[in-house]
Amino acid sequence: MKCRRTIVTRVALLAALAFPTVGLAGERDKDKEAAAAVQHAVVDFGQPQPQGTPAAATHFLQPVGGVKDGEATIFKDGTVTFRVNGGGHGVSVYRVSKDTTREDIVGAGDGLCPTRSLPCTAAFVAAPHVITDGHGNVVIDIGANPPFGRVDDADRILVGTTALIPGLDANGNPIQVAGIFHQGTNAVATPTNPVRPVAEQIRVKFTKNGRYLVICMNRGHSINDHMFSFVNVVGDDDDN
Repeated sequence: MKCRRTIVTRVALLAALAFPTVGLAGERDKDKEAAAAVQHAVVDFGQPQPQGTPAAATHFLQPVGGVKDGEATIFKDGTVTFRVNGGGHGVSVYRVSKDTTREDIVGAGDGLCPTRSLPCTAAFVAAPHVITDGHGNVVIDIGANPPFGRVDDADRILVGTTALIPGLDANGNPIQVAGIFHQGTNAVATPTNPVRPVAEQIRVKFTKNGRYLVICMNRGHSINDHMFSFVNVVGDDDDN
Protein backbone atom coordinates (compact mmCIF):
# COMPACT_ATOMS: atom_id res chain seq x y z
CA MET A 1 0.00 0.00 0.00
CA LYS A 2 2.83 2.37 0.83
CA CYS A 3 4.38 1.82 -2.62
CA ARG A 4 1.02 2.45 -4.31
CA ARG A 5 0.48 5.69 -2.39
CA THR A 6 3.96 6.84 -3.40
CA ILE A 7 3.20 6.26 -7.10
CA VAL A 8 -0.13 8.14 -6.88
CA THR A 9 1.56 11.03 -5.07
CA ARG A 10 4.25 11.28 -7.73
CA VAL A 11 1.66 11.27 -10.56
CA ALA A 12 -0.36 14.00 -8.82
CA LEU A 13 2.77 16.08 -8.33
CA LEU A 14 3.75 15.75 -11.99
CA ALA A 15 0.25 16.79 -13.09
CA ALA A 16 0.30 19.81 -10.78
CA LEU A 17 3.62 20.89 -12.25
CA ALA A 18 2.56 20.30 -15.86
CA PHE A 19 -0.66 22.31 -15.98
CA PRO A 20 0.77 25.62 -14.72
CA THR A 21 3.55 25.27 -17.31
CA VAL A 22 1.00 25.13 -20.13
CA GLY A 23 -0.76 28.21 -18.78
CA LEU A 24 2.47 30.15 -18.52
CA ALA A 25 3.43 29.18 -22.05
CA GLY A 26 0.13 30.58 -23.30
CA GLU A 27 0.71 33.81 -21.42
CA ARG A 28 4.22 34.09 -22.87
CA ASP A 29 2.80 33.69 -26.40
CA LYS A 30 0.33 36.52 -25.77
CA ASP A 31 3.10 38.70 -24.39
CA LYS A 32 5.23 37.95 -27.46
CA GLU A 33 2.33 38.85 -29.78
CA ALA A 34 1.68 42.12 -27.95
CA ALA A 35 5.37 43.00 -28.02
CA ALA A 36 5.53 42.46 -31.79
CA ALA A 37 2.33 44.38 -32.54
CA VAL A 38 2.20 47.86 -34.04
CA GLN A 39 -0.77 50.16 -34.61
CA HIS A 40 -0.15 50.59 -38.33
CA ALA A 41 1.85 48.25 -40.57
CA VAL A 42 2.95 48.39 -44.21
CA VAL A 43 3.16 45.17 -46.24
CA ASP A 44 4.70 44.91 -49.70
CA PHE A 45 2.28 43.03 -51.94
CA GLY A 46 4.83 41.56 -54.33
CA GLN A 47 8.60 41.99 -54.26
CA PRO A 48 9.71 45.64 -53.95
CA GLN A 49 11.37 47.15 -57.01
CA PRO A 50 13.69 46.33 -58.62
CA GLN A 51 11.99 42.99 -59.01
CA GLY A 52 13.80 39.79 -59.91
CA THR A 53 12.98 37.16 -62.50
CA PRO A 54 11.07 35.07 -63.29
CA ALA A 55 7.92 37.01 -62.43
CA ALA A 56 6.55 34.12 -60.38
CA ALA A 57 9.48 34.50 -57.97
CA THR A 58 8.30 38.03 -57.12
CA HIS A 59 4.84 36.90 -56.04
CA PHE A 60 5.04 37.05 -52.26
CA LEU A 61 4.01 39.29 -49.36
CA GLN A 62 6.63 40.91 -47.16
CA PRO A 63 6.05 43.28 -44.22
CA VAL A 64 8.32 46.32 -44.49
CA GLY A 65 11.32 45.51 -42.30
CA GLY A 66 10.37 41.82 -42.35
CA VAL A 67 11.00 38.77 -44.50
CA LYS A 68 9.41 37.08 -47.52
CA ASP A 69 6.12 35.36 -46.57
CA GLY A 70 6.36 37.10 -43.18
CA GLU A 71 3.31 38.00 -41.10
CA ALA A 72 2.17 41.39 -39.82
CA THR A 73 0.88 41.79 -36.26
CA ILE A 74 -1.16 44.85 -35.34
CA PHE A 75 -3.37 46.03 -32.50
CA LYS A 76 -7.14 45.88 -32.85
CA ASP A 77 -8.49 48.96 -34.67
CA GLY A 78 -5.10 49.36 -36.35
CA THR A 79 -4.44 49.33 -40.08
CA VAL A 80 -2.33 47.53 -42.65
CA THR A 81 -1.37 49.32 -45.85
CA PHE A 82 -0.73 46.90 -48.70
CA ARG A 83 1.76 48.45 -51.12
CA VAL A 84 1.26 46.82 -54.53
CA ASN A 85 4.51 46.12 -56.38
CA GLY A 86 4.45 44.88 -59.95
CA GLY A 87 1.28 44.30 -61.93
CA GLY A 88 -1.60 41.88 -62.10
CA HIS A 89 -2.41 41.77 -58.38
CA GLY A 90 -5.60 42.06 -56.38
CA VAL A 91 -5.70 42.29 -52.58
CA SER A 92 -8.22 40.14 -50.70
CA VAL A 93 -8.71 39.35 -47.01
CA TYR A 94 -10.47 36.41 -45.33
CA ARG A 95 -10.73 35.45 -41.67
CA VAL A 96 -9.21 32.13 -40.54
CA SER A 97 -8.80 30.27 -37.25
CA LYS A 98 -5.93 31.46 -35.04
CA ASP A 99 -3.92 28.24 -35.51
CA THR A 100 -4.04 28.27 -39.33
CA THR A 101 -0.65 27.71 -40.99
CA ARG A 102 0.67 28.08 -44.53
CA GLU A 103 0.43 24.31 -44.87
CA ASP A 104 -3.30 24.45 -44.09
CA ILE A 105 -3.86 26.98 -46.88
CA VAL A 106 -1.82 25.04 -49.44
CA GLY A 107 -3.65 21.86 -48.40
CA ALA A 108 -3.90 18.81 -50.59
CA GLY A 109 -6.08 17.61 -53.44
CA ASP A 110 -8.12 20.63 -54.50
CA GLY A 111 -6.14 23.19 -52.45
CA LEU A 112 -3.31 25.25 -53.91
CA CYS A 113 -0.58 23.88 -56.17
CA PRO A 114 1.36 21.43 -53.94
CA THR A 115 4.75 22.79 -55.02
CA ARG A 116 5.22 26.52 -55.38
CA SER A 117 5.87 27.94 -58.86
CA LEU A 118 6.81 24.67 -60.61
CA PRO A 119 4.20 25.28 -62.20
CA CYS A 120 0.97 23.31 -61.93
CA THR A 121 -0.91 22.69 -65.16
CA ALA A 122 -3.29 25.31 -66.54
CA ALA A 123 -6.08 22.77 -66.09
CA PHE A 124 -5.29 22.49 -62.36
CA VAL A 125 -5.30 26.28 -61.92
CA ALA A 126 -8.62 26.55 -63.78
CA ALA A 127 -10.31 23.76 -61.81
CA PRO A 128 -12.52 24.42 -58.75
CA HIS A 129 -10.60 24.83 -55.48
CA VAL A 130 -11.60 24.79 -51.82
CA ILE A 131 -9.22 26.34 -49.25
CA THR A 132 -9.72 25.46 -45.58
CA ASP A 133 -8.21 26.79 -42.35
CA GLY A 134 -6.63 25.06 -39.35
CA HIS A 135 -10.05 23.99 -38.04
CA GLY A 136 -11.16 22.58 -41.38
CA ASN A 137 -13.55 25.47 -42.04
CA VAL A 138 -14.00 26.56 -45.65
CA VAL A 139 -12.23 29.89 -46.17
CA ILE A 140 -12.47 30.24 -49.95
CA ASP A 141 -14.60 28.19 -52.34
CA ILE A 142 -13.45 29.02 -55.89
CA GLY A 143 -15.49 27.85 -58.85
CA ALA A 144 -13.97 26.73 -62.13
CA ASN A 145 -12.56 29.21 -64.63
CA PRO A 146 -14.55 30.09 -66.67
CA PRO A 147 -16.59 31.79 -65.41
CA PHE A 148 -14.71 32.49 -62.15
CA GLY A 149 -11.43 34.02 -63.30
CA ARG A 150 -10.56 35.42 -59.86
CA VAL A 151 -9.90 33.99 -56.41
CA ASP A 152 -13.03 35.67 -55.10
CA ASP A 153 -15.54 34.04 -52.74
CA ALA A 154 -18.29 36.64 -52.36
CA ASP A 155 -19.90 34.75 -49.46
CA ARG A 156 -16.79 34.87 -47.25
CA ILE A 157 -14.57 37.71 -48.45
CA LEU A 158 -13.93 40.68 -46.15
CA VAL A 159 -11.90 42.79 -48.61
CA GLY A 160 -11.60 42.38 -52.37
CA THR A 161 -9.97 45.18 -54.35
CA THR A 162 -10.50 43.82 -57.87
CA ALA A 163 -13.58 41.73 -57.34
CA LEU A 164 -15.91 39.86 -59.65
CA ILE A 165 -19.38 41.37 -59.75
CA PRO A 166 -22.56 40.04 -61.41
CA GLY A 167 -23.27 41.61 -64.78
CA LEU A 168 -24.85 41.06 -68.16
CA ASP A 169 -23.26 40.55 -71.56
CA ALA A 170 -24.41 42.26 -74.78
CA ASN A 171 -27.19 39.69 -75.14
CA GLY A 172 -28.45 40.11 -71.59
CA ASN A 173 -26.93 36.88 -70.30
CA PRO A 174 -25.54 36.79 -66.73
CA ILE A 175 -21.73 37.02 -66.59
CA GLN A 176 -19.01 37.73 -64.02
CA VAL A 177 -17.51 41.19 -64.59
CA ALA A 178 -13.93 41.51 -63.31
CA GLY A 179 -12.29 44.70 -62.04
CA ILE A 180 -8.91 45.68 -63.51
CA PHE A 181 -5.92 44.28 -61.63
CA HIS A 182 -3.55 46.77 -59.99
CA GLN A 183 -0.60 47.99 -62.06
CA GLY A 184 1.72 48.52 -59.10
CA THR A 185 5.15 50.08 -59.44
CA ASN A 186 7.13 50.03 -62.65
CA ALA A 187 10.87 50.66 -62.57
CA VAL A 188 11.51 50.64 -66.34
CA ALA A 189 9.49 52.75 -68.78
CA THR A 190 8.15 51.41 -72.07
CA PRO A 191 6.38 53.32 -74.88
CA THR A 192 3.00 52.39 -73.40
CA ASN A 193 3.90 52.06 -69.70
CA PRO A 194 5.60 55.00 -67.93
CA VAL A 195 7.70 54.69 -64.79
CA ARG A 196 5.52 54.50 -61.69
CA PRO A 197 7.73 54.99 -58.62
CA VAL A 198 4.76 54.96 -56.23
CA ALA A 199 2.57 51.88 -55.98
CA GLU A 200 -1.15 51.60 -55.41
CA GLN A 201 -1.60 51.53 -51.65
CA ILE A 202 -4.64 49.87 -50.10
CA ARG A 203 -5.22 50.54 -46.40
CA VAL A 204 -7.40 48.13 -44.43
CA LYS A 205 -8.60 48.70 -40.87
CA PHE A 206 -9.01 45.61 -38.69
CA THR A 207 -11.65 46.11 -36.00
CA LYS A 208 -11.71 42.57 -34.57
CA ASN A 209 -8.78 40.61 -33.27
CA GLY A 210 -7.89 37.24 -34.73
CA ARG A 211 -5.99 35.86 -37.70
CA TYR A 212 -6.59 36.89 -41.31
CA LEU A 213 -5.51 35.40 -44.62
CA VAL A 214 -4.35 37.95 -47.21
CA ILE A 215 -4.17 36.40 -50.67
CA CYS A 216 -3.78 37.63 -54.24
CA MET A 217 -6.97 37.54 -56.31
CA ASN A 218 -4.98 36.63 -59.42
CA ARG A 219 -5.76 32.95 -59.87
CA GLY A 220 -2.29 31.99 -61.10
CA HIS A 221 -0.48 34.05 -58.45
CA SER A 222 -2.37 32.48 -55.57
CA ILE A 223 -2.96 28.90 -56.70
CA ASN A 224 0.34 28.42 -58.52
CA ASP A 225 2.72 30.84 -56.78
CA HIS A 226 1.36 30.77 -53.20
CA MET A 227 1.05 34.56 -53.02
CA PHE A 228 -0.45 34.87 -49.55
CA SER A 229 0.39 35.56 -45.94
CA PHE A 230 -1.35 36.45 -42.67
CA VAL A 231 -2.24 39.45 -40.52
CA ASN A 232 -2.59 38.86 -36.77
CA VAL A 233 -4.74 41.30 -34.83
CA VAL A 234 -4.33 41.32 -31.06
CA GLY A 235 -6.79 42.87 -28.63
CA ASP A 236 -8.98 42.10 -25.65
CA ASP A 237 -11.76 40.08 -27.30
CA ASP A 238 -10.06 36.88 -28.43
CA ASP A 239 -12.90 34.95 -30.05
CA ASN A 240 -11.40 32.73 -32.74
